[in-house]
Amino acid sequence: MIIKKEYQNYDYWCWKNYFNKNQIKEFNKLINKNIISKEDPNHAAVNGKNKSLKNLKTYIVKLSAINKFIKPLINSVYYVNDKNFQYDLYHNNFELYDTGNYNIYSSKNNSEYKWHIDSSGDVRYDLKFTVLINLSEKKYDGGDFKIFNVDTYNVDEFKNPGSVLMFKSHLNHCVTPILSGERKTFTIFVYGPKWK
Repeated sequence: MIIKKEYQNYDYWCWKNYFNKNQIKEFNKLINKNIISKEDPNHAAVNGKNKSLKNLKTYIVKLSAINKFIKPLINSVYYVNDKNFQYDLYHNNFELYDTGNYNIYSSKNNSEYKWHIDSSGDVRYDLKFTVLINLSEKKYDGGDFKIFNVDTYNVDEFKNPGSVLMFKSHLNHCVTPILSGERKTFTIFVYGPKWK
């Protein structure tokens, strides 16, 4: 895969147009053939009043079923981490055993994902990076990805279909409501030893 442009920030790394249009279509087809289940609402992010922070469809997919696309990307994630972030990550072929989230945001219900952080909730390891792949096949309005770190800012580079965003999971982030069209993303979580 040809990486046309990379964008680096202290909080994230973005590959613009990592996947081309044909790869996006093939990726979506492969995902749809390998959906394990719809996300259990009891495992979705909630606020302090136990209300869901998102109103979108999320499906669980085994990463090994889509390894054709995932493996090269995960290798890129490890490389970027080693060169730029130096977080302790597990390098043990987790993509063969783990699952990812296929997220579909629709303008029909102004889908959004309110402010939240990604965390493991496990005492044995921590979530270090969240990797998002923009798999949208058609144009959409809204659905901006924002990060909060001292101030709020948009990650505009991720708006392009085929782009990949790798960001520090512990940072507050959100997706603004979809105003028209449909936004599709795939999420991979990258773990490592507990923070010290």
